[in-house]
Amino acid sequence: MVMATFVSVILSSGYLYFGWEAYLAVIVGGIYNMGMNAHVVLWAGAYVKTPIDLTSNKNAFGDKQSFNMKTVMLSLPKLALPVILYAIGHYAYSPYAGYALVAVAGIAGFAFRNMVFDKIEKIYKTEKYATIWAYKQKK
Repeated sequence: MVMATFVSVILSSGYLYFGWEAYLAVIVGGIYNMGMNAHVVLWAGAYVKTPIDLTSNKNAFGDKQSFNMKTVMLSLPKLALPVILYAIGHYAYSPYAGYALVAVAGIAGFAFRNMVFDKIEKIYKTEKYATIWAYKQKK
């Protein structure tokens, strides 16, 4: 995920056409995704017990059993946290302060990576039997 985000940020340099601030938003979003969202995705994955049928072409959202309230609730931090951080900085000082807050959160994710991964590992170890049981169930 980190490498794909890094490559995406480099390839999105076309946003420079719209100005430095547009590309700055892409860079800051990339830093946040590499530093924080990687942790949030792994953390949320420990609690998702519904297998997703990737070969299903039933509708635009896939299988209805894999799109439920728990999945939505686990997705909210991924979506809302960077927006909230940006809004705090933007309305308190300036748009650049908002970008700085989001970037600092991403850098903090890098700094505390080992500690966060240790906690996520413990969650996966406690949830593994429930996950295995859920995936073995016939639908």
